[in-house]
Amino acid sequence: MSSVTLRELTKQYVGNAARSLDAVSLEVAHGEFMCLVGPSGCGKTTALRMIAGLESVTSGVIEIGDRVVNDLAPRDRDIALVFQSYALYPHMTVFDNMSFGLRLRKVPKDDIKAAVTDAARILDLEEYLDRKPGQLSGGQRQRVALGRAIVRNPAAFLMDEPLSNLDAKLRVQTRAEIARLHQRLGATMIYVTHDQVEAMTMADRIAVLNLGQLEQVGSPRELYDRPANQFVAGFIGSPSMNFVTMHVESRDEGMRLVRVQGDMEVVLENGESAAIRRAGVDSVVLGVRPEHIDHRSREGRGLQFSATVEVIEFLGNDEHVHLSSGGQNLVAIVDARAPLTVGDTLTLSASSAAIHLFHPESGVSLKER
Repeated sequence: MSSVTLRELTKQYVGNAARSLDAVSLEVAHGEFMCLVGPSGCGKTTALRMIAGLESVTSGVIEIGDRVVNDLAPRDRDIALVFQSYALYPHMTVFDNMSFGLRLRKVPKDDIKAAVTDAARILDLEEYLDRKPGQLSGGQRQRVALGRAIVRNPAAFLMDEPLSNLDAKLRVQTRAEIARLHQRLGATMIYVTHDQVEAMTMADRIAVLNLGQLEQVGSPRELYDRPANQFVAGFIGSPSMNFVTMHVESRDEGMRLVRVQGDMEVVLENGESAAIRRAGVDSVVLGVRPEHIDHRSREGRGLQFSATVEVIEFLGNDEHVHLSSGGQNLVAIVDARAPLTVGDTLTLSASSAAIHLFHPESGVSLKER
């Protein structure tokens, strides 16, 4: 296995004013599981296809291991691709599908059999080797596609939304299988998905892309706890973070954030006040995650507001409570045993540690990271 490095990687298609990928630099360490995430059109699949050699490079450098591969054909880059579609040959058995690439490379038959047998054992496909893809479930076919990649023992695995064709239950099962596979192989994996839950549960690190630019790279915990900007904060986490524009108000006892509609107020800690003063703004965007809103009032610093319950979504252990506070819609996650009903007026709170502050124009986080 090898590291993968992107240096100022740029892609601009002829006739398009905007760049599909704009000077993206990223280092994927040997054996690391890196997820590229972002909304549709953000450039994540373009980046993967450029690493694979399926898209040309406008400018910048791609390194796999110690080789610059910009001008190498896909077959010479020592990578394995796993696509959204399984791309299996329907007339071939599982064994033949998994061994096809090795046979093209004239690998000896005994070595092919050993490689396929080992991959089938890892993926729990041993009893299906004589079957054809039409006789398999969607999850089994995706495992065959993974097996076809494994037998090549590539420098890096590239996966483009491989679970998107599976139903919800199979996605959960298969993502756990891929995570276990990564741990067993110690393989370098670059995984593209629009599903931030997949990224959060599988990746060592996540690279968040938006409009062709790299917004932030970090561990799932880092992106969740310390988002660099409002875009990352809203993209990571489900349901997404609540955002409210607040006015900065100074009083003798300290700096506060207020929103007249909905009687929403935040008493700031000294560090937060200093960050706002350095930014020189008279308003900020406050962010708070649904799971950090407490439906019970608490004293002290932090967020305090009143709201009306509009919708309650029961999800078993939790409830997603949709709230209205002075025309502002918010979502809170509460224990399903909480005695709440539609129409209730609540006094809610969130601790200072749970609050995020963003610049009203640039969206950059004002809290120290």
